[in-house]
Amino acid sequence: MEIREYNEYGRRLEQLLLLRYSPIALKLLREGDPIPEGTLRPLYDLGEHLAMCQAFAKVRRDRAALTMLKEDHWCVWPLVSYGLVTVGEEDYGELGTKLFVSDPQKGVEYFRNDYPRLNESGIAGFSVAPLASCTFVPDIVCTYCRPAQIRSFQMAAKFHSGKMLELRLDPVDSCVHSTIPVLNGQDYNITFPDPGEYERALAGEDEVMFTMRSEKLPEIVSALEFLCRAGFGYRELSMDMRGDSARPKFYNDYFKKWGLDTGKEWKK
Repeated sequence: MEIREYNEYGRRLEQLLLLRYSPIALKLLREGDPIPEGTLRPLYDLGEHLAMCQAFAKVRRDRAALTMLKEDHWCVWPLVSYGLVTVGEEDYGELGTKLFVSDPQKGVEYFRNDYPRLNESGIAGFSVAPLASCTFVPDIVCTYCRPAQIRSFQMAAKFHSGKMLELRLDPVDSCVHSTIPVLNGQDYNITFPDPGEYERALAGEDEVMFTMRSEKLPEIVSALEFLCRAGFGYRELSMDMRGDSARPKFYNDYFKKWGLDTGKEWKK
């Protein structure tokens, strides 16, 4: 797809899900890649370092466009996960315990086997911008949502694949858990903002992150549009709790088949 098509998908996602914030487009930069047009370096252009979660916050709230190279970062974990610094085996125990693993040996095992690292080497950094206005082709898209909007994303992901999402959740390092598994080939991921993101990037207690590979955008958006037409889109659902409520016709068909009471049919 061309950049303008990604921009249009960003606008459609915002409309379909009534998003508070813009979906975030992220592009990996390899050694020698030019910095995408219109993006700012936090250190050199803004005069300050940023944690990755703060960069995400500026993109989704302020619709900023940023490029983060090694010198721009103010947090250990993305430097490690994106391979921007070298970490030796002698550091595994300490780093593992800093990730809330009490036993140093278990911390080593966690850091060696479970901590997310980018499979690709030679990465210089990444650029992030609102999907609706990015000037580059993104590798992944991360959206901060309410839980009900996550439900819509999950329904859309299952619609074409026929499969449930398989997730591994961690309460810390949301910046890397939300991005690295998907950059490494996973189609989707769901992540809860971590304590640092809550304190220093002002993530709300009702926010959850949904990340997808950028090539999944067409099928996700088409599935969300189908759900809207079928009355199951985020904008179409409404609360209406009552006994003997109206139901889809196939509910009555099966209840009749099973010898149970039928009732009013629900039509949307």
